[in-house]
Amino acid sequence: MSVHLLYGDSFLVPKRLDELIVEFGASDVLEANRHRLIGSQTKPGELLSMCNALPFMDDYRLVVVEGLLGTAEGQGRGRRRGASAESKTSDQWQALGTAVPLMPDTTILIFIDGPLGASNSLLRMLKPLSQAEELAAPKGEGLARWVKSTAETKGSSISPSAIRSITDLVGADLWTLDQELEKLALYCSGREIRDSDVGEMVSQIREASIFAAVDAMIDGQPGVALRLLHQLKEDGREAPYIIGMVERQLRLLALARDSMDRGVPQSELGGRLGTSSDFVIRKTAEQARRHSMPEIIWRYNRLLETDLAIKRGRLEPNLALELLVGDSVANR
Repeated sequence: MSVHLLYGDSFLVPKRLDELIVEFGASDVLEANRHRLIGSQTKPGELLSMCNALPFMDDYRLVVVEGLLGTAEGQGRGRRRGASAESKTSDQWQALGTAVPLMPDTTILIFIDGPLGASNSLLRMLKPLSQAEELAAPKGEGLARWVKSTAETKGSSISPSAIRSITDLVGADLWTLDQELEKLALYCSGREIRDSDVGEMVSQIREASIFAAVDAMIDGQPGVALRLLHQLKEDGREAPYIIGMVERQLRLLALARDSMDRGVPQSELGGRLGTSSDFVIRKTAEQARRHSMPEIIWRYNRLLETDLAIKRGRLEPNLALELLVGDSVANR
């Protein structure tokens, strides 16, 4: 029995999963022996039965479980589920801790998940029984090195100022960074990627900045949020337009959070959000997992109050935007 636990950044985790499958030689496993389960929709008996079954005409049975540990994650500030729901989830899966060591050697069981807190009950149970890897997105100098290395793997080089520019705007969203570096490498065709190229070519930066700014506002990081919003203003966007973009993102966030609380599969999320953009669906889902509905509603109502104050002439737009961002500290 081989058990692995991969959790952390949504870009690094699937990359590592692919590497593990290759390392095990499981890439060519028959379809009948390959299983991918969604944790929130999986029952303990179903998983245990699958893992205990011997492979059909093959060396291995590969079972990948996505998002199970996240169901036992703390629900954040103001969440209503609280500790009782976490306890119920943990109790439901207690048998897994006993069953894992008894599973056949022919089973490869891999749990994949997003960021998890150290107090996560399923993480504490499974970590001693598995080869666990926490794959966090790099920060600071580590992120700069990652951007430089990724550009080089795409056959290009990138100047320090261009690295600062793209990381300031996108942050540690490795999916967007990877996609935009791919386009920049093709655009620059062998020459060094410069700061001016980033400004001309990165099509998703403005969208990514809004995601990052909304996250920073809700997480109580006004300095980060203001820097991102000011960058949008420097790009020629006026405060009312920026507020409209924030409003749209908070509305999508509320829809996504509500869908998740109701158990709607992510495959159906695009229809709920009214978009076919994989980027918007993925980013909104990631963001919704990190914030409670009460947080989102409070922020959305505060935004509506700000918009009304601007339209009635009570607040100057730029000042209103800064006050709105500053509220993120007061709400913590």
